[in-house]
Amino acid sequence: MSDTPFPVTAEDATGVLVEHRELMFGVVHDILGSVADTEDVLQQTWLSWTARSGGAPLDGVHNPRACPVRIAVNCALTRRAAISRRRETCVGPWHP
Repeated sequence: MSDTPFPVTAEDATGVLVEHRELMFGVVHDILGSVADTEDVLQQTWLSWTARSGGAPLDGVHNPRACPVRIAVNCALTRRAAISRRRETCVGPWHP
C-alpha cells in the first residue's frame, strides 16, 4: 500500500458516502437503535464530510472508506450521549 493519500474531490466525497452508506447505516443503527436518529447522523456525516472538501482534494485522507465511517461513529456517539442526558433530566418536581 502506498503512503500517498488518495485525492478526493467534492464529487468523489459524495460518491464515497453513497458507496458505503449501508455500512455506515448498520454501524450507526447498532449504536443508536433508531432509524430516525440514524438518518439524522448520516445526514450530519454527509454535511461534515463534504464541508471538509471545499471543492479541492482532501489532503491526508489515506482511506476514503474509513474516514466517513469514523465521522459517522463519532456523530453517533455524541448523539447517544445527548439522548442519555435528555432521559436523565427530571421534568418537574420529584416525589418519592
